[in-house]
Amino acid sequence: MSSYIAYSKPVITIYTEQFPPYNFSNKGQLQGVNLDITRALCKRVNVDCQFELLPWTRAYHLAQKNKASGLVSTARSPERELLFQWVGPLISSRTFFYRLTSNRHINPTDLSQVSNYTLGLARGDVYEQLVHDIGFIKDKNLLNFSHHYEYINLFFKNKIDLILGSESTIDYQLQQYGHDSSEVVKLVELPVNKLKGNYLAFNKSVPKEIVEKFNQELAALRKVDDLDTFRQRYFNKR
Repeated sequence: MSSYIAYSKPVITIYTEQFPPYNFSNKGQLQGVNLDITRALCKRVNVDCQFELLPWTRAYHLAQKNKASGLVSTARSPERELLFQWVGPLISSRTFFYRLTSNRHINPTDLSQVSNYTLGLARGDVYEQLVHDIGFIKDKNLLNFSHHYEYINLFFKNKIDLILGSESTIDYQLQQYGHDSSEVVKLVELPVNKLKGNYLAFNKSVPKEIVEKFNQELAALRKVDDLDTFRQRYFNKR
């Protein structure tokens, strides 16, 4: 075991974003199912983890720049594979296209039909390549925005036909903007196998033995109840 672990308690900054129920700020307190799992892992590995909630683009940039850092929750896409060291998968769920309940004329029944409509995404969203692969074209039927709230607002004003959300996040996602899931209809599933789920991504300079220990302790937690203890704190309340 290296002196990095043996003689000092490592300090690692874990960046995250407002992405409920996975990670979010609630009255100034950082919480979320994947944040709770990460905290438990930090304790088991004996690492001092300091959490910072930032806009996604800045969090993603800092996790690559700061040698003693990580990022949660992060989709493990092929484009990101070599940029980080990975711990996971953590908690994630299936992703679907949604329309407004009132827009009955928008009713695609398979992936080949969804690109007949307009979709809003935040610029740099991990889903961007996936929707491009099924026929969405940037600035034509795929509209990119600087912030999530911009396309959500346009969606509820009937300016955009579709949004994407997961079964676990759609309620939380809409509640942030004064709406709820009764106002939308779940349509076609977007296959996200390429993303491999949500992960804790460590900077490549974090010692490999620490990353390995995190993965070992995550496996140990899974053996207990497949992380159901963490899920129940957030998903059973809905």
